[in-house]
Amino acid sequence: MHQLYLTMALAAFTVVGLGLTSGLLQKLPLSRPLLALAIGVAAGPVGLGLMRSEDWGDPHLVLKEAARLTLAISVMGVALRIPAQDLPHLRRPLLLLLGPGLLLMWAGSSGLAWLAFGLAPLMALAVGAAITPTDPVVAASIVTGKVAKSSLPRDTRTILSTESGANDGLAYLLVLLPLLLLTEGSEAGLRRFLSHTIPVGVLLAVVIGAALGGAAAIILRAGDRRGWVAESSILGMTVALSLLAVSAAHAVGSDGILASFAAGIAFNALVDRRAEMEDENVQEAASKLFTLPVFVLTGALLPWSAWAAQGWTLGLFALAVLALRRSLTLLVLAPLMGVERRDAVFFGWFGPVGVAAIYYALHAREMLHDPRTWTITSAAVTASVLLHGVTASPGVFLYGRVAKDTSKGR
Repeated sequence: MHQLYLTMALAAFTVVGLGLTSGLLQKLPLSRPLLALAIGVAAGPVGLGLMRSEDWGDPHLVLKEAARLTLAISVMGVALRIPAQDLPHLRRPLLLLLGPGLLLMWAGSSGLAWLAFGLAPLMALAVGAAITPTDPVVAASIVTGKVAKSSLPRDTRTILSTESGANDGLAYLLVLLPLLLLTEGSEAGLRRFLSHTIPVGVLLAVVIGAALGGAAAIILRAGDRRGWVAESSILGMTVALSLLAVSAAHAVGSDGILASFAAGIAFNALVDRRAEMEDENVQEAASKLFTLPVFVLTGALLPWSAWAAQGWTLGLFALAVLALRRSLTLLVLAPLMGVERRDAVFFGWFGPVGVAAIYYALHAREMLHDPRTWTITSAAVTASVLLHGVTASPGVFLYGRVAKDTSKGR
């Protein structure tokens, strides 16, 4: 019990401390997830030893469920920030990124895992699937804030936000396919994937989420007309909606992350409060409340001894994933997407690996009883949080400067 309250205190300290210094942090090349991760490392076994994971029961289960709820809150926030009127003319690049783009990143990540560690093909596919989706939690630090608004075009921010929210749910398919083949055998696993994972895990999740989000929007509109709803109610309602969606989907064996995103899209499309929905502060406080503690917990649970056993290969793998996983995909898709070279470079680099990878890696670890999924994925997450956290502000500024110079040249 002492450890529980100490962990809660450290998490609360992180949220409050980073909130009080938010103005200063905007001037530094350091993201909040990076600082939260560093606090977890400092307070964990390799640091001061204040957070002892062995006293948490099953610490990986704690982190997995915390990551699940964090993703539900985060993808809801992404859905509420998306300008619905912009989606039709961005349909082509989004469909390419969420279709062939997702598959190419899966193939690239899995190939790197196979080459680096000599994993069996299905195991490599499971590890690759965990690190494939673009993380909405870390991506939010890139596409939100005054610097991003002044430097990044609205379409660029919308594409990256929408992709990061949607592919977290779609990655459920990529992760479950190799896991089912490994645990149930090729024939039985494929049969279960086709008969249950796709219709129940994904399609039913979309239906549940859209129904809940649409109903919530209709009820809110009716309450607005009767003067029953105060403006401050919108935050609590959307947070509760995201938790309701993930809980309802989990109860029937569906993908709660995709359900939460679908709920946010439906709510955003039907609600009257457009200005409030497009304000990125709608769920910012709630997202931070969940997000930063997850990175504190992750920092305390990083498998340092397992990393050391893998040697330099693990570090090279993590760097290769960040350098090649998206850049090669964008190199192939950029002509089809109709984006300029600077956009392809930006999208190719800023596709962070974060909470989604943590959740899926721990889900794979639980199903396979194999710690390698967590060992490998946690290294990629740590490298991403570090490198994307350091390069986010300079990268956004440089992108804006190049865009301005290009427009002047014309």
